[in-house]
Amino acid sequence: MTENKKIAVVGAGIVGLSTALWLQGEGFQVTLIDRDEPGMGASFGNAGLFADYARLPFARFSMLYKMPGLLLDKESPLSLQSSYLPSLLPYGVGFVRACFPNNFNKGCQALKSLQEKVRTADDYLLKRTQADSLLRSEGCLGLFASPEGFAKAQEDDLKKRREQGVNLQLLNPSDIKGLEPDIADFYAGGVYYPDTRFTVDPLKICQKYAQYLLEKGGVLLRDEVLNLQPSVLGSKESVRLKLSHQTVEFDRVVITAGVASKALLKPLSINLPLVSERGYHLSLDIGDKHLTRPVGWLDKGVFLTPMADGVRMAGTAEFAKADAPENHQCTDTMFSHATTMLGQKPEMKSTWVGSRPSTPDSLPVIGRLQKYPQITLAFGHSHLGLTLGALTGQLVCELLQNKTPSVDLAPFAPERF
Repeated sequence: MTENKKIAVVGAGIVGLSTALWLQGEGFQVTLIDRDEPGMGASFGNAGLFADYARLPFARFSMLYKMPGLLLDKESPLSLQSSYLPSLLPYGVGFVRACFPNNFNKGCQALKSLQEKVRTADDYLLKRTQADSLLRSEGCLGLFASPEGFAKAQEDDLKKRREQGVNLQLLNPSDIKGLEPDIADFYAGGVYYPDTRFTVDPLKICQKYAQYLLEKGGVLLRDEVLNLQPSVLGSKESVRLKLSHQTVEFDRVVITAGVASKALLKPLSINLPLVSERGYHLSLDIGDKHLTRPVGWLDKGVFLTPMADGVRMAGTAEFAKADAPENHQCTDTMFSHATTMLGQKPEMKSTWVGSRPSTPDSLPVIGRLQKYPQITLAFGHSHLGLTLGALTGQLVCELLQNKTPSVDLAPFAPERF
């Protein structure tokens, strides 16, 4: 019976919290473990978008060809810490393999299969925890600075998204001005995603999820997992977790620890090409200007999102060690982009950097380990942790109930690499 199953979820970001809530709702005894407060990792700093339009893998030849130029351009959204290069080699090999048309098309189908079910899963958790008050349904706007860039997008990414069923509208400068009059006139055209939602406080969503978990009898342990010790005694499978001050045993363990998942699994000879792709955000005071919805400058890979405490500019992809110092060039460049988008210098209240867990094929890892079936993995969501978190929790729950998952999980299996 599920109520007799003791489950540990390791990692209290949005994916771990969502997974814990789904499991608890189905009668499992859930302990959520993280050395930090819930939501204080990558989930804290995202752009707040439930990006239902994101159905194209990052890994494709058009992106691969642009990478050298992007890495040399100090204003591009892509950067690389040279000391991190050796860690990227297995990722790089997998990235090139994922770029081939057949693999790219499979990746598109895999992301589409998830995106078609995310809204229902999101609504279930948001309403259950009363976190839906933090949601806004004003759509999302993406802008292009040049007519050439806008035209190219219409023939490539935007066309592919339409083919995948994404609801989008192409906009001219007059249309954009009507939607967001306080954005400066730096754009040649744009795209509007009317169905896209966003949150004004990603951390508060995590806190509400954690509070609900505790209220319904879940356990939250503030501790660090040092290693995993799976064992089989007769017909009973279990996992011992060695923490900083104690060792605890569970029937099943779900690893949702983002980038840190890689180090946890390595002693078990599970070596996944997971890398640290860091994102930044700036918390801004934009004075008497007003934004109704997230506005992205797609050429630069950044978004301005109206939040409860001001406006957040989030974006960039910096491949670097998770604990590396903040790269001030990234924050300076983002502040310059914000100034261009707003037509004036905002006040910068604070900066943040966090590490996204990224895979070579741009797909998350969701599934049981074949070698250790008492351990299930759910990480590697890169830019889509908030978007796919609730559905990932549902899929993990279905796996642990021995149900057929609502989505075919073969494309996301840990052993695919």
